[in-house]
Amino acid sequence: MRRVCGAVLAILLLDALSAWGQVPFNATPTWTSTDVSNYSTGAGWVDLNRDGWLDLVVANGNDMARQRVVVYYSNNGSLPLTPSWQSSDIDYHGHLAIGDVNADGYSDIAVSVYIGAAGFSQKGKVKLYMNNAGTLSSQPSWISKDSMYTFSCAFGDVNRDGLPDLAVACGESYYSRPERNRIYYNVGGRLDSLPRWLSSAAGYSYDVGWADFDNDGDLDVVFANERGPNQMYLNVGDSISTAPSRISTDSSQYANSLFVGDVNNDGYFDLAISDNNQLGGSGRFKIYLNNAGTLGGTPFWTSSFSGYGSGINLVDVNDDGYRDLITGGWWQPLRIYMNQAGTFTASPQWTSSTNSVVEAIVFGDYDNDGLDTMIATYVSNGSQRLYYLPHPPLQTILHIVVGADTLAPNQFCYDLENGWVMLVAAPGSGVAVAFRFVASRDLDFAVSNWDNTIGNYVFRNLTPPASVSNVAQLPRETRLFPSFPNPFNPSTTIRFEIAEAGPVWLRVVDLLGREVATLVRGDMKCGSHEVQFFAGNSIASGVYLYQLLTGSRTLTEKFVLLR
Repeated sequence: MRRVCGAVLAILLLDALSAWGQVPFNATPTWTSTDVSNYSTGAGWVDLNRDGWLDLVVANGNDMARQRVVVYYSNNGSLPLTPSWQSSDIDYHGHLAIGDVNADGYSDIAVSVYIGAAGFSQKGKVKLYMNNAGTLSSQPSWISKDSMYTFSCAFGDVNRDGLPDLAVACGESYYSRPERNRIYYNVGGRLDSLPRWLSSAAGYSYDVGWADFDNDGDLDVVFANERGPNQMYLNVGDSISTAPSRISTDSSQYANSLFVGDVNNDGYFDLAISDNNQLGGSGRFKIYLNNAGTLGGTPFWTSSFSGYGSGINLVDVNDDGYRDLITGGWWQPLRIYMNQAGTFTASPQWTSSTNSVVEAIVFGDYDNDGLDTMIATYVSNGSQRLYYLPHPPLQTILHIVVGADTLAPNQFCYDLENGWVMLVAAPGSGVAVAFRFVASRDLDFAVSNWDNTIGNYVFRNLTPPASVSNVAQLPRETRLFPSFPNPFNPSTTIRFEIAEAGPVWLRVVDLLGREVATLVRGDMKCGSHEVQFFAGNSIASGVYLYQLLTGSRTLTEKFVLLR
């Protein structure tokens, strides 16, 4: 729920969004592009020009035609029906990745080129369009020096230097052309022309993702494979092992897409896979659980659907704290499987009325009707550089404060879709690290579609914004609420409301009144706020107080840290 400043409380749930009806989307899309000649493949939401509204970037071509990368620039939450910008060059474009390569505060776009200009007889490449103060370069600013068949790529930080490196999923399954997966390192804001990392074995990888699977503070990389098992490569201290550390063991693997997320809230990242049975296999959607750092070899959940599975995502669509599963297929509707406290049914709870060739499914609040400014505060253990923020995907990161210092853009890198931030330098032990960012409780989603008779889609979230027509009147007051969970380990959420804009101090103290952490100190707007407190290893188990000081008022609540 969200509060309108000082007077009203929004009642966000409609009668229609109850029980299994909690899926907040109509079966038909809100927006459909009219550039139907495109075979749209890669897609992503990003505020390219930093005007406060998400733009939609789409890479076109697939293996059907050499086409352009395009951008639908938002006009205050309204997308044009045809692209506002397009690249000068054309290629058989696959999926894309978003990251700030040169740390100038503007997001750049990397794109996989599946096959070469001559078609399947020629290898493709990977390339990068730099963002020039809000506009992408019309021609690629960087092109890999080597050639490979590649359908997907993803940004991560291998060596924890605060610069995004580019992992590339390689291989072409139709004509049995295996490739070695690779990573291009970022050195001083520029990608190397040749990869510094190659997998030991060649195969057929069609998607790639980054996550800290073993919770050791660095990013590991996972690949979705055809004609073989999915593979995860552990980070072994600022580099990636060349041999897979974890592999799936269920047979007949023909994976098309992957997404990483914690589905049972146990603190470990799980793996969602869509299989496509065009060339073989079961063609089902699957989730592999992470058991305390070890990714399961066989799925703990499998869909009843079987067919040409494609795009997949894990995101909390109904704001209940659990990630739901969103899936697509070729000439299929979209499906949403609602997460019920870590479990899923084999059949979806929502199905779209559309029937298209789904490629990417990407989430963001494109109409800005559910945005909240949030703060997450961690207490450093002296070595941690990687931080995961709550409520992904994030809309933007406003600032990061380490102790009393605000970090510059070249002191960290991030992934908004997956919610991680990597700092260049680890803060000292016991130092507070505060992230102020914008996220949404009202996520919309876009779908890229390579059926070139239809166009791309956006499904708008139906959860209503706070308004006079659907609110209950409440008195104006400053309040501090009980934290949740309580007891906690290692994190808990603190909610409070401010009656009037002004200076706010939220801190954690022990029972002797000694300060443990400052969570907020500065001016805040009136209304509801939410802060997450992450206790570092330097804080012992015990009873603590959290205090809210605003002007002449001091409010105190108690919580318990259990190690």
